[in-house]
Amino acid sequence: MKKLFTVLAIIALTGSIAANAAESRLENYVNKKLSPITEKEKEFNSKMEAQQKANEAKQAELKKQQEERQAAREKQRQEAQERRQATKDAIQAEKDYWNSLIKK
Repeated sequence: MKKLFTVLAIIALTGSIAANAAESRLENYVNKKLSPITEKEKEFNSKMEAQQKANEAKQAELKKQQEERQAAREKQRQEAQERRQATKDAIQAEKDYWNSLIKK
C-alpha cells in the first residue's frame, strides 16, 4: 500500500511539474505571438494620448483668445458708454447754460 501511495504521489508530482512546464512554454509562445500586437497597441495609445494633449492645449489657447476678445469687447462697450455719458453731460451743460442766460 505504501509503495502504491508513493508511486501515485510521484506520478502526481511529475504530472504537476510537466503541466507547469507545458503551461510555461505555452505562455511563452502566446506572449511571443502577442508581443507585436501589444507593441502596436502601446504605440497607438501613446499617439492618441499625444493627440489628446495637443487638442486640450489647442482648446485652452482658443478659450484664452475668446476671453481676450470678450474683454476687448467689454472694454469697447464701456468706452462707448462713457462717450455717450460725456456727450449727454455736455448737452445738459449746454442746455443749462442757455437756460441760465434766458432766465436772467
